[in-house]
Amino acid sequence: MTYQGLIKTISEIVNNDDIIKENLTLVYELDEITHKKMDEHLFYTSNPSDAIFEHKDVVEVILGGVTVKFIKK
Repeated sequence: MTYQGLIKTISEIVNNDDIIKENLTLVYELDEITHKKMDEHLFYTSNPSDAIFEHKDVVEVILGGVTVKFIKK
């Protein structure tokens, strides 16, 4: 699974009104490179450009009411 594939999959879930999202948590187990890319993307999307990035083993975000966790394999 690629980084772009993850973004597309999550977007499809969030935007699909037929999927019940209440209490929904998705957990993605990613290889180290993809995990770091996702962590960086989410960090720089939600922080000022001068913020210092520190990579985490578990990344958790709420997107459109869906909790998404990214963990390393």
